[in-house]
Parts: sequence; structure tokens; C-alpha cells
Amino acid sequence: MSARRKNRFSFKRNNVKTFLFFLIFTSLLWLFTQFSKNYTEEVEVGIRYINLPDDRILNDRSDQTLKLTLNGNGFRLMNHYWSTSHIEFDVANATTYIDNEYHFFVNKEAQFLKNELDFKGRILAVQKDTVKLKLDINLEKRIPVKIEQNIEYTTGYGSDKGLEISPDSITISGPEKIVDTIQSISTKELELEAVNSDFSSRLEIDIQDLPPSVTIYPAEVDASIVVSKFTEGRSEVPITLQNVPEGDKIKIFPKEVTVVYRVGLDRYNEITPMDFKVVANYNNVADDSSFLILELVQIPESIHDVRLRDKQVQYVILK
Repeated sequence: MSARRKNRFSFKRNNVKTFLFFLIFTSLLWLFTQFSKNYTEEVEVGIRYINLPDDRILNDRSDQTLKLTLNGNGFRLMNHYWSTSHIEFDVANATTYIDNEYHFFVNKEAQFLKNELDFKGRILAVQKDTVKLKLDINLEKRIPVKIEQNIEYTTGYGSDKGLEISPDSITISGPEKIVDTIQSISTKELELEAVNSDFSSRLEIDIQDLPPSVTIYPAEVDASIVVSKFTEGRSEVPITLQNVPEGDKIKIFPKEVTVVYRVGLDRYNEITPMDFKVVANYNNVADDSSFLILELVQIPESIHDVRLRDKQVQYVILK
């Protein structure tokens, strides 16, 4: 490259640098000038309440924001453009207290406001001269957890106790008038298919329908299923007659009924006919009927899908 072309290229490059320098300098000067001017702006600030009584909770109808009209240069207003400021009101400094409602007097001239906002300009106006804090009684109680489940086992498998959770109850807290109406809470639904082995997981508590003012602890429970092989069992159980009229003698045919059930292989030999009770209640006999309805009133806890092979038994009255 010739010396002439090099000088021309260097001259152009220096011109670009000079242009960029003056562009940035004038932009900064313009910004400084604009931010140095005074502005009047309405801003909204958040309200925080501190030192609430331990047995009280914030009511949603409490004032939670406050609008202020501020006057100052751009530098002083800058923080209020870029982030939401907050003012703290200490319950101990409330102006008045009536029926769980605290009132705080707000004076635009008070140094308290400027200190809270960290603002060096002027406060021209305040939306309201009194901030109201309303409190509710904070109630805490234990409620049972209900399991939402849809579980299908592989054929030949099952569980004696089914899905179990720990803990079986949780602590709920919030406004008394709301918490008093909540008697139980459910987990999010657990769906399982073709289960043939032990299962454990954590289930979330379903809080979708809870108001925001209500909190729970814990938010999850441990869930588990102990799975075993199952088989079908049968027992011949004697039928017990009930409420036979005094002086009458009733004879039934047959005197036993077959109870069919599913049970884990490891507990199959534990089940005996004495674990069941089947009754025929004479008070439930229909007019002109020669049959008594059978009712299974006692079964062991370890069996499932229990049914009677026959639902009724024939009878005759012997005079």
C-alpha cells in the first residue's frame, strides 16, 4: 500500500473516532441537562406493616399502596422510575386503634416520609391522609389429608393397606373465618397403572382452591404402597339368623354361604371362616317372599374385593 493511501485511511479512521467521541459526549451532556431539570411526578409506593401481633394476620382490605406527588430533579426521581419503593408503618406507632383496625396519620410535610423513600426533593401531595390497617385473628389447626388416587394393579397383584401417606394431617393457618370452614385438604391426584412392585414418592398438597391468605405446612406428604402377589380365596361361612319372631322356628337352605375375596399370598393361610359374619335379618323379609337377604357384616382387614356368591337364602317357618 502506498504512503498516500495509508495517510488517507488513517485520516478517515481518526475522523470516525472524533465523531463518536463528540456523539457520546453530547449525549451525556444532554442526559445530564435533562436529569438536572425539576419534574413533578405521581408515583405509587408499596406499604409494609411491621411488628404485627403474633395472633393477628393482615386483612386483604388493608391499604397496601399509597400514591404520592413528588417534585425534584431527574436524579432524585430516578430510583422511583426503576423500582417500587416501600414505606414501613410500625403498629406500635399507630395513631388510633379500634376493633382490630389501626390508623396511621400521613403528613406530606413529615420527615418520616422522605426518610422512608430516601427522597431529597419535595412531597407535594399525598393520596390520603390516613392509612388503614385491618387485622384478622390468625387461626392455626391440624386437618386430615385426603388422598386423590387412581391406582390400577397388574393382574395377580395388590396391596393390603393400599396407598399410605405420612403425615396424615397438616397444619393450616390463616384468617379465623376462613380456616374454620376448612375441614380437610386433598393431595394432587396420583395415577398409576400396572403396579406390580412397591412404590414410594412425594405428593403435593392441592392448594389451588385455597385463598392466598391461607398457608399450609408441610406442602408435601410421603406416599408409599407395599405391593404383593394376590390370589383368590373362598370361605364357607355359616349364616346367622337375626330378629326371628318369638315362638317361631325358621329353617334356612343352605345354612352356609360362600364368601369370595382377594388376598395376598403371604396372608392366604391366615384367613378362616371365623373371620367373617353373614346375617339374614328376618325384619327385612319382603311380604310373600320365601327368601331372606344375606348381608356380610364382618370381614378381616387384609382382604379385598369381597363378595357373597349368593345374595339370598331360602327359608321356611316351622309351626
